[in-house]
Amino acid sequence: MSDVVKKLSEAVQRCGRFPTQPVGVKLARGHEPAPPRAKYPLRDLGTTLALCQGMTIARTYGWTMAFRREDHACPVAAVFLGHAEPDIFLGGAIAGTYQETEECGRIMEASFPRWPLGSIREVWLVPLPACEFDPDVAVVYGLPAQILVLIQAANFRRGPGVKSTSCGRGGCAAWVAGVIQSGECTYIVPGSGERMFAGTQDHEMSFAVPSPRFESVVDGMNYVREKGAYRYPVPSLALLAHPKIPKEYLRIDPDYRDPGIRNEK
Repeated sequence: MSDVVKKLSEAVQRCGRFPTQPVGVKLARGHEPAPPRAKYPLRDLGTTLALCQGMTIARTYGWTMAFRREDHACPVAAVFLGHAEPDIFLGGAIAGTYQETEECGRIMEASFPRWPLGSIREVWLVPLPACEFDPDVAVVYGLPAQILVLIQAANFRRGPGVKSTSCGRGGCAAWVAGVIQSGECTYIVPGSGERMFAGTQDHEMSFAVPSPRFESVVDGMNYVREKGAYRYPVPSLALLAHPKIPKEYLRIDPDYRDPGIRNEK
């Protein structure tokens, strides 16, 4: 694990207190061997899985998951990774569930970032604390209040904010292709398939950081936390305010002084 990956892993946990592990995603293009303990769904689990299921397994079980062409249960993720021919998908074959016209369907499908057919051999999903290589992107899941830590960090030394684009589905396209191709961080509202098949919870959203941004995001998390503008867990300022005690209670202690009502008789 490189120093910057270690720093990112530690800063994410220190500043965000995320409930599941951050995951490093690596796109293997050549013939480099998979991590020693990697599990291929078909070979090691006896079934194909959706890529988003692999993400949930990595971040909750702590397993290293690897997907080749034959491991995909979800053909849409296979298209995004260049593991399946895209023409039928791009033609709007399944877009009718979301769009009433073929034109809008084709526009929607073409908007998803993806890799050319055959350009990616396999993809690895590894819990970031156990990542022994430099991942292409890191993905973190958490509450909106926790993701806010990463949004502020990603905007550090920049200013205009962090952008996100969503069709309400196909969220894995962002972290397997979109953020790597753009080099920009993004936040993701998990789509319907991820919720149904991968068990992503109603309260969860995710954030993806491409590797060129690791160091600046770490610096941003540390800077904002040090300045105290925002911290998670979020401190309740109500705890520092004098409670509004009912007037009737004042009879219990005649010497009690409430600055809010000034002991009116």
